[in-house]
Amino acid sequence: MKLYETIEYCKICFSKINDISFFHLFSNKILLCQNCQNSLKAKFIKFKIGNIDALSLYEYDETIKKLIYTYKGCYDIELKNVFLHRYLLYLQTLYRNYYVIPIPSNKIEDQKRGFNHVKEICSTLKLPMLDVLEKHTREKQSSKTSKDRLKIEKYLTIKSKEILYGKKVLLVDDIYTTGATMFKAIELVKTAKPKKIKVLVIAKTIDLDKRGSNY
Repeated sequence: MKLYETIEYCKICFSKINDISFFHLFSNKILLCQNCQNSLKAKFIKFKIGNIDALSLYEYDETIKKLIYTYKGCYDIELKNVFLHRYLLYLQTLYRNYYVIPIPSNKIEDQKRGFNHVKEICSTLKLPMLDVLEKHTREKQSSKTSKDRLKIEKYLTIKSKEILYGKKVLLVDDIYTTGATMFKAIELVKTAKPKKIKVLVIAKTIDLDKRGSNY
């Protein structure tokens, strides 16, 4: 006889979860109510970054934009699990034997937030993670031309190459817009001569790459 009943609440809307879906039969942890699950459906968008295969789970629409902002902009770390949870088994199978490399954010922003948002999402994949990339931010300088000052002067460096040699690696980021950061990350990782490189992003803007297609 149960002395108490565990009550689950939706991580997004905080409503009590009292419905049962097909997904719940295969998961011992319920994170979202049925309404939020329906609004957060993955598109599985395939695209290319040069010759690298990439996959985006979601289209960067208003729903996912608001959710990512709440997660990393409002420091709601409890949302780290909701992005991949429903598709974990599929993703773990798809990227079996891959090492995850999270795209880093600026250290100052991480300190303010109290966590690195991409690393936290990556941790839910339960795949080995390699923290080999580092992001730096340069302040704008008056000696720059007006054209140069309009550019975002962020760049990446690689801390260790030897550890990547001969490995299958999966670069992971939250949002794919212009692709400049990911392209730079791929260039750096290639210098370490891994066996294979793939890319996974949580969401991307569709209109920037018409080659994307759904599974």
